[in-house]
Amino acid sequence: MTFMVSSHFSAMKIESVMPTHHAANDGAIVPRTIRWALVLLALFFHSSVSIAINFNPISIKGMAQTYGFLLGQEYSLSRIEKEFPELTGEVELARAQFGSTFPYIKPKLETQLKQAMGEKSFLETISTLQTKNKGNLGRQQITREIAGNFLQQVKARSKGEIESPVLEYLLTVKYAANPVGEFADRFRQRYETDGTGKSQGLKVSLQLPRSWLGQNGERPHVVQKWVSENGTGLETIHIDIRDGHGYNPTKKEMEEFVRSGEVKGAIPDGSLYIASGNFTLEKQNGYWVQISTPLERAGMKMYQNALMYQFFFRGKAIGIMCQAGGSENEKSKIDDAFKRIQPLCQQVLNSVVLPQAY
Repeated sequence: MTFMVSSHFSAMKIESVMPTHHAANDGAIVPRTIRWALVLLALFFHSSVSIAINFNPISIKGMAQTYGFLLGQEYSLSRIEKEFPELTGEVELARAQFGSTFPYIKPKLETQLKQAMGEKSFLETISTLQTKNKGNLGRQQITREIAGNFLQQVKARSKGEIESPVLEYLLTVKYAANPVGEFADRFRQRYETDGTGKSQGLKVSLQLPRSWLGQNGERPHVVQKWVSENGTGLETIHIDIRDGHGYNPTKKEMEEFVRSGEVKGAIPDGSLYIASGNFTLEKQNGYWVQISTPLERAGMKMYQNALMYQFFFRGKAIGIMCQAGGSENEKSKIDDAFKRIQPLCQQVLNSVVLPQAY
């Protein structure tokens, strides 16, 4: 069961284990293939979880590029303001619109970069970026038309029209403490299976935050997964589709599965049951279960908190799994990270549409 998801002034170019019907004697709803979850859990080992961005060479480079983008944008706005005083009002409006969408984003990025690089390296990086801006942007000729076009571009940026990976890191930093806010503010991407391959004939549409990077699932039943922070983060959401052997449970059966406690027998060995419940989605019946799991692989002791949603459609089991994980000695940080993404998981589930149901 899986349950519970350039312009003239650019500084740099920046885009399930399912309960299956018991075959023989008693007809009880008993998950036969739940053990797959333990294997999937092992896929998502992480080193640490905190409100700070997950620092690694890729994320640090992405954030530095994003910071350079902000410096270049401000350098260009200031230059327009100086060379075309009559456009001062338009410059202030463009600044205000961008600032409204990404409030205090520059100091927030500075905080992240200082943590990742250290104060000395951060200052050296900023000095290099400023020198490049003055060299590259300072030599460009500006006409009033070019200035006006750039101001329009800045306004468009306030609506999210920004190249990758700058947009993704702007969103990552802005919503680090409140991931569901990104979804609520409609910075989203849409994904839809086409019915081929792993999707087993089903068309399923769902929405994810724009800053989460989609990747093909490595395991046989994982259709697609998304990793936070443009693929460099520590949280994942994935969609899983399995053959339910024609099983389409009634609402009463699903409720009994949870109420009787049978759902606890569906979790992987070694996992701790935390909570479970039922839900209805697109008129289909399902259940959710939350577990925490200590894991060990290649001598590394890990810990994971996961929420799995499972529902059934046309005899197939569709799962949405959401999880946060990391080193075993950082359980509290991992649990905090999971709490932050849990509301997002619910919104991703609620975004699911089954076109074939209509």
